[in-house]
Parts: sequence; structure tokens; C-alpha cells
Amino acid sequence: MSSAEVPSVGDLLAERYRLEEHVGGANGHRQLWRGVDVLLHRSVAVVLRSPGGEDAAPTMTAAVAASRAHVDSMVDVYDAVDEGRFAYVVREWVNGSSLRGVLERQTLEPAHAIELVASVADAVAALHEGGVTHADLHPGTILLSEDDRVMVTEPRNEPGNTAVEDVRALGATLYACLTGTWPRVVPAENTGLPDAATDEWGRVLDAATVVQGLPPRVSQLTADLLDHTQAPPSAAELAVELRRLVEAGGAEPTALQPAAGGGVLSSMNLGRFRPDTPPAGMKRLAVVAAVIAAVIFGGVVTSALVFGGEDDPAEADEQVAGADTGAEAPEETTEVAAPSEVELSEDAIRVVDPPDGDRDQGEGVEAVIDGNASTGWSTNTYYNDPAFGNLKPGMGILIDLGEEQEVASVRVQMTSAGATVGLLAGDEDPGDSSDGDQAIVDDFSVLAEPVEDADTNIELQTGGEATRFIVVWVTELPPASGGFKLTISDINVFVR
Repeated sequence: MSSAEVPSVGDLLAERYRLEEHVGGANGHRQLWRGVDVLLHRSVAVVLRSPGGEDAAPTMTAAVAASRAHVDSMVDVYDAVDEGRFAYVVREWVNGSSLRGVLERQTLEPAHAIELVASVADAVAALHEGGVTHADLHPGTILLSEDDRVMVTEPRNEPGNTAVEDVRALGATLYACLTGTWPRVVPAENTGLPDAATDEWGRVLDAATVVQGLPPRVSQLTADLLDHTQAPPSAAELAVELRRLVEAGGAEPTALQPAAGGGVLSSMNLGRFRPDTPPAGMKRLAVVAAVIAAVIFGGVVTSALVFGGEDDPAEADEQVAGADTGAEAPEETTEVAAPSEVELSEDAIRVVDPPDGDRDQGEGVEAVIDGNASTGWSTNTYYNDPAFGNLKPGMGILIDLGEEQEVASVRVQMTSAGATVGLLAGDEDPGDSSDGDQAIVDDFSVLAEPVEDADTNIELQTGGEATRFIVVWVTELPPASGGFKLTISDINVFVR
């Protein structure tokens, strides 16, 4: 492979790691590959970063620290190589599901969520002890393996990230486990989850406001971890505190009351944590395994889910009220609904194939709403140009919401990165015909601007417009088999 070439299937890196399949990530900066260690005859994950050299130095440093972490909840890192043109980290290949894949279907019980995040905190604490930060903590980078382990993927150690930000991300992950949403007060890429509900001032609602019956102690701790005015504990201290909550039932509000004038963190006796005590090893989570068994589709879901999780989010239909401001409540309060997923039927979707389309690609479109990421709808293979061979303006999937609804976002999972995908909206379906599909192209408005070179799992955010018909609209295809082709595995629509 010459220095001008982009890594491709069959390439042998370091005379040892053969690339078998590109399973996630954009075609440039960061890619995830399934590979084989030809010396030890085992599957590996190869995370490629381009370019290498100085830009990749933090990643290489973090890989070394991860390889020395010796914590059950950190993936095993086997190798880290910088070739200049690109750098790559070789780690274990994990069979299982991402935490994101689970949370898209259902939230976790408080005790389960706490123990899971405690295991993640163990891995983060080990990295901090090694002098690096993770810098990419969210449900998409936490794996739940088939052999019942919680696994944190390799750190990025991006410049400027701090240990405090990692701990904030642990708090955000706990919030996500409890609510199925991600609080944007903690930035993260590709979480795959809807944004957390906020009050009229843009503050994230307390978890107990969103989830009925959540123990106040758990909700308060989560809120404190997200509160940038409070100094959080270290990751090691947090792991101990979380496990103490589990041992106390995780729900006893009298176990540790907030101190006067401060949140739960201000009342934590952090001095009781011995700095020379190593973090506890990750406990096997039988109940988490049960959750995975209930939601994983037939066949193996691999660590490709770090870049593209399964897509069948659990419905989030609770109504949540604005946060208490301390002022006297009015007689009437306005409720704010968290985004909920629309339940779609097979007769509510169809393929849009405008002229000069041959309209022979409608078969199997129902697979995009079956909740099974191993099935999907595929275009034909087009040649000469990714824009459908310059034969037509694009193709799409029309979705009838049944009535006019305020669309919050649409999540699209694809098997390959590199497509250009956006959303269109209209008031009526002009008909399942070539002329009708052309009318969609001519008359539907843009609901979400197209994303170029899209990752395998994207969430298209809208401005909240009300509409009945939407179209997941594809204008360029990713390369495949000497031409250009796209397979869409799942589509999920969220409304308010």
C-alpha cells in the first residue's frame, strides 16, 4: 500500500493486521474497521485516524495508557502504530451491543444504571491515573458484551479535555441511562439519543421530573454532576459513591441528604475515599445482560455500534413539567413533552423514485421500521456517479405520520458511511407513481438540510415544523462493489 492510498479491504497493517471490513466512521478523519490478527488468528478492531504524526500523538499516548489500565471495564488495547500518513489503534473486537443500542429501546432501572456507570467510572479513573483523559464518553462508546461485561472503548485524549469533563460525561451517561435522553450541557458527538428536555430557560430538567418514581437521591446526584457551578469528585471517588448507593438500595433518600445551601456533592465526605485504594473491578451485570438479551436482534451485533447503534428507540411518552424556580407556582402550569417516537406501520411508508427512475426498488422497504438493524432496504447499484448515475435527482422513503405532527428529529441508520441524506416535508402524498414522485421533488419543502458524507448513524434535527408527510431524501450514494449503493437499516421518527 503506497503512501497515497487510502486503507481498503485486504490491506495488511504492520505486516500483521489485515483489514476485513469497514464498519463505521467517515471516510477520512476516523474510521473503524474489523480486522484479523494474522499471527494470533483472532478478530480485532482497528481504529484508524488520519493524518498521523503530531495530530495523532494524543491518541497514541491514550492507547498506551489504556493498555496499562488493567481494569475489566476497559477494552484491551493490543497495539498502537503511527505511520505518519495515518495512525491506528488495535483493540479487542467486542461482540454485543452498545449502551446506546439498549437505551434507544428502553431505559435502565436506577440500580442497574448506577452499577453500570460505576463500572465505566472505574475505567475512567484508571485512565486519569495514567495521566490521560477519555474525551469521548457517551452511550455510543460504551459496549455491553455478550459475555456480560461493560466495556469502555479506547480513549481519544483530545487536547483541552480535562478529567472534570470526563466526570461530567459520567453524570450525563447516568442521566441518559435513566431517561433515554442526552443532556446537551455535556457536548458529545453521535450520541444517537434525543436531546434531554429543558425548561423555559434552557436548563435540563431533573431526572426525577422526567422519570416518575425515581429516587430523589439519585436524581439529585445526577443533577449535581451536570451542574457546572459545583466541583465534581474524581472518577474514582464517584465510582465508590455510586456503589455505596447501590448497597444502600440506590433509592433511600435519607441515606445522604443534600447539605444546606448545596447539592449532594457538597455533602459527600470525600475524605473517606483512600487515594491509594484501587477502583473496584467491574462486577458482572446479570440484569444488564438480561436487558441486552431482550433487545439484541438475531445474530451478532459488533463493536461497529460505536459508530452506528441499532435503531429502535423506546417510546418516551412521559409528560414533564418545567423545573421548580422557587417562585410560587401559578394555578396552571404548561407541560413540555419530551420527544416520543412515532409507531409506524408498513402501509405508512413507500419508496420515492422520481424520473428517470425505473420504480423497481420498492421491495423490502418495510425492513426500515422492523427494529432489526440486520435487515434493511437497498438501492440498486449505480455506476459512473454517486448521484444515482446522474439519472435522477435522488431517491427517498416517504413516511405518512397519519396526521400533522411537530417533527423533532429523524434518526437514520445505514450500513455504509458516505451518503448525502436530508429530509423533505409536505402536506399530502401526490400519489405512488412516477408523476407523483416528481411532484414530491418539485413541491415538498426542505425539513432538514442534507448531511454530506454522512456517518452510518445520523439524527436529522428539524426546526420543529408540523407536517404529515416526510421523506428521508438521498441525493448521493456511498461507494460499493465498483459502483454506488446504499442500504438503510432503520428509520425512527420523533415528534413533540
